[in-house]
Amino acid sequence: MKKAILLGLFVASACTFSANAQDLKLGVKAGFNVATLKTDKSIFDNNNSVGFLAGIWGRIGGNQFHIQPEAYFTSKSATIHPDADNAGSDFVKGDLKFTNIDVPILLGTKFPVGPIKLKLQAGPLFSFVVDENNSYKDNVTGTINEGLKNYKDKFSSLVVGTGIDFSKLIVDLRYEYGLGNISRNETAGKQTLNLWTISVGYSLF
Repeated sequence: MKKAILLGLFVASACTFSANAQDLKLGVKAGFNVATLKTDKSIFDNNNSVGFLAGIWGRIGGNQFHIQPEAYFTSKSATIHPDADNAGSDFVKGDLKFTNIDVPILLGTKFPVGPIKLKLQAGPLFSFVVDENNSYKDNVTGTINEGLKNYKDKFSSLVVGTGIDFSKLIVDLRYEYGLGNISRNETAGKQTLNLWTISVGYSLF
């Protein structure tokens, strides 16, 4: 149902803006991200991990205002280890990896700077987990550590970023701030997945 609602919002937005659009683009993109798993309880430490993204993007609007919906596959991961003081002795080092379909819907503006156009963009991102690989899932026990096993299959983020357009090429640098708790079990505290992403895209038309 939520996917249908998102698709409906996308179609409605496209119909609303297309009549007055100064610019209509559709393209492909690929890049990588650096993710950090945050928690409000000191039960683990984690290292930044690199993932990837690849998918499509669209844009409706001109220099003053545009809407840019996207859809792409992305890998997000964090390497977690028991260096924190409150981590249980049975907690082992492992990787938490999500393979998601991400759908950001961004609002933005552009500023011509010589031969390039500088972009500023912000908006929500909806993430749907299609695969989870938790390498320590079967090796941790205890009440708190139960919160490190069971994660939600969808979550959302707030995205802010900048970038440049040069002819048919686009480059984007963004920060994703995780909203809500991605864990189904609150005993491990509120956990959020925050990312830096950089990507390169190409406009097909």
